[in-house]
Amino acid sequence: MSAFPNNRLRHHTAQRNDLYKNSAYSGSTSQFEDEQEDQDPNSKDYRLRGKISMLKEVSISIGDEIRDQNRFLETMGQDMEGMGGRLQATMKRFYEMWARQGCGPFFYITLFGLGVLTLLYFYLKMR
Repeated sequence: MSAFPNNRLRHHTAQRNDLYKNSAYSGSTSQFEDEQEDQDPNSKDYRLRGKISMLKEVSISIGDEIRDQNRFLETMGQDMEGMGGRLQATMKRFYEMWARQGCGPFFYITLFGLGVLTLLYFYLKMR
């Protein structure tokens, strides 16, 4: 006894399988490529070589991009070191000025901070 009770059901199932084989979801190649494969047994090799060369180009591009980014990060690190040196020099001058002036700058900075906080308080309260 057959798995299909009549020929019509068998024919419908065969058509559905053929549609799936030729669809984009099946992962198979087009019918033209299938015919070429039958005629040329090395066509898979050529396609694989093409895909390998494409992957090679992509990996080379990735390597170039990584090298460029590393150069950028190195220059950015050097710039940050330079800015750190400038900031240290500025802070050193600030501390020297502070030592010469005594408590005066501390008083003015504290007064300024309290003024800003007071204005902020009233601004938020009026909202």
